[in-house]
Amino acid sequence: MKKNLFLGLVLCSMFMFSSCEDEGLTGSTGKGLVGYYARLDLVAQTSDFDEINEAINNHELLEDYGKYGKYYATYDLFIDEDGCFSSSGQNCGRLRFSVDGEWINFIRILDSNTLLFYAARLYIDGMGEGDELYKLYAGPIFGNLTYKDTPSYYTYTVIDNNKIVVSNGDIYTIVDGGLIKDGSSSIWSKYDPTKLHK
Repeated sequence: MKKNLFLGLVLCSMFMFSSCEDEGLTGSTGKGLVGYYARLDLVAQTSDFDEINEAINNHELLEDYGKYGKYYATYDLFIDEDGCFSSSGQNCGRLRFSVDGEWINFIRILDSNTLLFYAARLYIDGMGEGDELYKLYAGPIFGNLTYKDTPSYYTYTVIDNNKIVVSNGDIYTIVDGGLIKDGSSSIWSKYDPTKLHK
């Protein structure tokens, strides 16, 4: 009798674990929905920083306001006191807005009904507040930069086996390798947040 009870418990546990795997509750790189998603076509690339790195190495004059000052390409021109990267300052001259994807959105599906949404910015590795979402190498001057943010939490429901309806009103279609937001053709690809991109 005890053997049959034990065997029943083992089989029940295996079934429950298998169900969790099917739902994707195995972590960020597992199968299923659980994990991290981003528009990988929008994230900054290592090559995006080549011109800035070269300008800093050459101590290039980017803006000359005469008696109001001159602005040269320096590390501090692109990194603020919190460690946040930006090329959007007026003093960046010809390099203003030279890096696309200084901030982008990320999604993390945490479990079978919780979705986290991020509007993340680039920070020097080890600086900034919030969750580390995506890390890339920005060349020898800036080193590793990381997209970071504190998430907003939402609930979601899966309907018709291929639609995610989020409590903020967003709807995504589940496709191979990611999600597509209704009204768009761009894919939010599932990715590994622990990988350094070069």
